[in-house]
Amino acid sequence: MNKGICFYFGFSNDPEERVKMMKDAGFNCVITSNDKKFNHQSGNLKTQIELFKKYGIKPSTLHMAYENKDLPYFFLKGLHGYKLERRLKKEVRLAKKYGFSCVIVHLGGLPSDVGVERLKRVLKVCHEQDTPIAIENLDYNDTFFDIFKRIDDPYLKFCWDIGHNNCFSHGFDFIKEYGDKLVALHIHDNDGIHDLHTLNQFGTINWKKVAKQLASLNRDINLDYEVRVLPKDNIDEENALKIVFGQACELEKMIKNEREKLK
Repeated sequence: MNKGICFYFGFSNDPEERVKMMKDAGFNCVITSNDKKFNHQSGNLKTQIELFKKYGIKPSTLHMAYENKDLPYFFLKGLHGYKLERRLKKEVRLAKKYGFSCVIVHLGGLPSDVGVERLKRVLKVCHEQDTPIAIENLDYNDTFFDIFKRIDDPYLKFCWDIGHNNCFSHGFDFIKEYGDKLVALHIHDNDGIHDLHTLNQFGTINWKKVAKQLASLNRDINLDYEVRVLPKDNIDEENALKIVFGQACELEKMIKNEREKLK
């Protein structure tokens, strides 16, 4: 199974050095975004893609650029919502251009006909570009559920954020309900209350249960880790990569073991 990590995971060192370290640690794919406010950490998207190609790291998923305060406008009439729609269409085209499997989307705000129609227009671009969007489960999922009830489209997919499931929707089985639409993972841990994006040794997630859920799909999916290593963790970049890659290998092993049980 492919194993990936977010390009920025808590260290703002030279981007090329970071890509090389990721490759040396064993990762073969990466998740990133086109959000210009993070350029100071990792460079612009074009520069990142050049580095990924140089070191043989495959683009996995592209995360939409956003500000939390702006997300509700997607479901409201007006210029702000139009701009969000236009930006998302642009990112679908960028994902196609650079070889990402999909665009990860945050949906915030109250469900509305306006938002549904905006999303349908975005999906037209997805069809043109043969590139899906994947809606991520967040701390507020009414809109998530509403969209999947109201739109049936092969290019409308699901990104399972396992950490969010643990602290915001504990006990809800997203794989049972939306596993057929799953195309991407955000893997990280937390204390069951706060969205920490931490390493497994600091969290509470039952990874054996996660492995069972993923094994039930009977198809491989990139094991992409969306973690943030903090100064208080007292872990340097090289060891952080080693730890995360080890966790990915262990999760893969558990998934394979669970698949064997299902035969």
